[in-house]
Amino acid sequence: MNKIVIQNLSITFLSKVVTFITFLYIARVLSATDYGIFVYINMILSLLPLLQLGSMNGITILLPKKIVENRNTAEMYFWSYNILSHLIQLISSFVLILIDISLNRVILFVIMLNYILSKYYENIQIYLLSYLKFQKANIIKIFDQVLKPLFILALFMQNPTIETIFLANLIASLITFFVSNYFVRFKLYLPDLKVFKSIIKEIYFVGFFVYLSWAIDMLFRTVDRWFISQFYSLEELATYGFASNLSINIWLFAMSFFSPYAQLLYKYVAEANFIEAKRIIDTTNKKLYLLLLILSLVAIVSYPFLLKHFIHKYFGTEYLFSILVIVSVLLSINNMYIYYMISNGLYLVLLKYQIAILLLNISLNSLFAFLRLDIIYYSYSTILSLGLYFVLVRRFYLNDIALKVGGERYAKI
Repeated sequence: MNKIVIQNLSITFLSKVVTFITFLYIARVLSATDYGIFVYINMILSLLPLLQLGSMNGITILLPKKIVENRNTAEMYFWSYNILSHLIQLISSFVLILIDISLNRVILFVIMLNYILSKYYENIQIYLLSYLKFQKANIIKIFDQVLKPLFILALFMQNPTIETIFLANLIASLITFFVSNYFVRFKLYLPDLKVFKSIIKEIYFVGFFVYLSWAIDMLFRTVDRWFISQFYSLEELATYGFASNLSINIWLFAMSFFSPYAQLLYKYVAEANFIEAKRIIDTTNKKLYLLLLILSLVAIVSYPFLLKHFIHKYFGTEYLFSILVIVSVLLSINNMYIYYMISNGLYLVLLKYQIAILLLNISLNSLFAFLRLDIIYYSYSTILSLGLYFVLVRRFYLNDIALKVGGERYAKI
């Protein structure tokens, strides 16, 4: 497991370095208006997976269990899900045609095709991780997370336009698609309609409540930028989006760190081995806290240097960036507790907490928009909401795990 964790962190490190350089170069070269459009399209693309309605969440939880029970059944479940998820991806991609942005139809088609292709290699990674084939999944991650941004950077340097970004993204996705298909050959699985309906029903039964939790989480992470996009200028959206996109890398790095530990957590919970489940959460979080401390300090210290010597704009956002770094830290330290609650079927409790903090965040953002306060206030409301969320989720986890392992010492906490 240590070898896999080191691989994950190495890939993530390389990915973040390349993505970081690409991101900085794009932010430096594009005008504030074009960069605002780029941020807006990425925001839309991040919301479109909501239309899957939890199928991905359902298969992520069900597939490891089906593999333990019967591998043939597991294959049937995965390929049925694969067909359904691509149909939904195809239909949802047409939303891009409806948005009001100054890009020609050809580029919109390119964005749509890239969005559809990305679903395949995302699904294959779920498949490989469920079978605990971490190394093959990591190879796909190298193509997707390291070589793709490197390729985008290379083409963008040759032709620095917003259109080049999306064209390069599509070419890289095609390559990643073929690599994924090499590891897991595509199967056009068409079971009996009754069987297919039964499989999909079970996937959604498991995944829908997880989906609601995931959807609210995604909405929570984009609500600040949505308010800014609606009530402020594109330049202000670009400013906030720049600091936000940079700081969120801390959370993404943390996600790569505890990804293999999350798979073990799912396994232990499926086996009802809650002593080991608690141990994996506690030890992972201790390592995570140290990692987040190092990443945060490096990010905050190096940010002014990047603005001065590389970006040459977005000056005065140092404080905003520091606040958004704290936001990323709070997002990260909640995750193992959330995975525990999801794997235990505690969806309704999680939904209750998430709805509460989402409504709090929306209420505060609405007030800020009405008063036309500075965009920094949107980061304040996010910190306040996430801090409350952490307290609620961690408190529930401690009480629930105490009951399951019979530890009176933890029940008193």
